[in-house]
Amino acid sequence: MSRKPRSDSKLDALSEEQHVTLAEWLTIENVSYADAKARVLDQFGVSTSVAALQSFFSRFAAPWKYARAAGEADSFADLMEGKFDAATIKKAKQLAFDAMSGPRPDLKAAKALLKIVGDSAKLSLAQEKLSLDARKVKILEAKAAQADAAKAVTSDESLTPEQQLLRYRQIFGG
Repeated sequence: MSRKPRSDSKLDALSEEQHVTLAEWLTIENVSYADAKARVLDQFGVSTSVAALQSFFSRFAAPWKYARAAGEADSFADLMEGKFDAATIKKAKQLAFDAMSGPRPDLKAAKALLKIVGDSAKLSLAQEKLSLDARKVKILEAKAAQADAAKAVTSDESLTPEQQLLRYRQIFGG
């Protein structure tokens, strides 16, 4: 569970551009907190602590990393609409792994992403079942139509037994 950031947090007071730069250092360049602390002092003129950098990472850098991935917004929009393709599911799995394996695991995000992956599997199974059910209905309708046609042949007293047999073969394909 993340704590509320201090109201006098120096890192929160940085500009948006500086936030992005710091997030890039921590996520893309994967610099240590000690190196990031030195860079923040050198480039931004702000003295900070490792604990403050860890808090910044969990509150800003990790979510920023997820959001900046190419097409991420589209992928999540597709997820919310129930459009699960293989690449989207793979990306959700990777994001869940990243959320759990960072310096400060974000279990809520990982749980949400893994729920999406699980829901996609359930949806895929449900779609497959629906397709099979539709096929069953189509087969049953065809059999019912055959039964109705056979019943009509049986009730037609004007047909000889040979004619009835011929019609049954036409109906049932024999």
